[in-house]
Amino acid sequence: MALLHGESTKTWLYGLLAALTLGAMTLAPAHAVSAQDPSASVPNNEAKEVCWTNHNGKTRERVLNFVTDRGYEPFSYVDEEGELRGIDVDLLKAWAQQDGMTVRICAVNFSDIFKQLKAKQADGAMAGISFTVKRSQFLDFSQSYFAATEAVVASDLSEIKTLDDLKGKTVAVKRGSVGESFALEHQKELDLTIKPLNTSFETMLSVHMGQSDFCIDDYPVAAYQVSTGLYPGLTVAIARLPVDRVCESFHFVAPKSEDKALVKAFNDGLMRLIDSGEYTRIIKSYLKNFAEPMKGPHSVPELELPTAKAQ
Repeated sequence: MALLHGESTKTWLYGLLAALTLGAMTLAPAHAVSAQDPSASVPNNEAKEVCWTNHNGKTRERVLNFVTDRGYEPFSYVDEEGELRGIDVDLLKAWAQQDGMTVRICAVNFSDIFKQLKAKQADGAMAGISFTVKRSQFLDFSQSYFAATEAVVASDLSEIKTLDDLKGKTVAVKRGSVGESFALEHQKELDLTIKPLNTSFETMLSVHMGQSDFCIDDYPVAAYQVSTGLYPGLTVAIARLPVDRVCESFHFVAPKSEDKALVKAFNDGLMRLIDSGEYTRIIKSYLKNFAEPMKGPHSVPELELPTAKAQ
């Protein structure tokens, strides 16, 4: 629904709300609240779990519990109406419908995804998760369903162009992400100050507000966020960072098992979604001009992104 003064007012209000949110986070960090104290107030960067399910609560069938990221637009996010949306969410829904599965999909902070999988509180996850050696010790990985690289977002007035330009700067990263791993691995040689946050939205906002010099995120997410017009003055400064021991693509994951049954089922389901055209339809509903169903695992997807909103 259009606001009285159009999209520019909507963008301004969204930016103001975001600024207040990040400011509150600075004053009340997540670790300030004890998980053992139920009477303690919840910090502002903790959101209620948002879930979607295709059953009415009375089913006798096994319900598969999947988790995704709550702030990873356009792959998984909670929209203005409080609904769970995104490429990953829609692919999971399409897979469930196609294979007749009963599922529950819940959005949580990215780092909590791995905690739930390790504790086997979730059957699987889809949240732009890349393969790493560390993650492979407790997770089974499906084949790739989307290619990506790690990108740097900075002010278009900055002089960041190469890896050497990052030296001595403050970087915002999402907790538990490959971007955080990169920052930690290169912290000493690049003299980085690392600011860990919970969502891609918060890392972008940190750069936009001047609290960080740059942030690191997956290329398609970084490029999409920059294109929205919510962060005027930001640009993808480096499209691909040199990451080690990481397969630069996204995968469905499940807790490690002997038969890898769930990831095998996903692989089969994904190929049927590609063959039917549903995969491409879902991708194009968020990335309008995405042309190929599957890019090579080590290339930057060539995305023609939405036109930035008027400021």
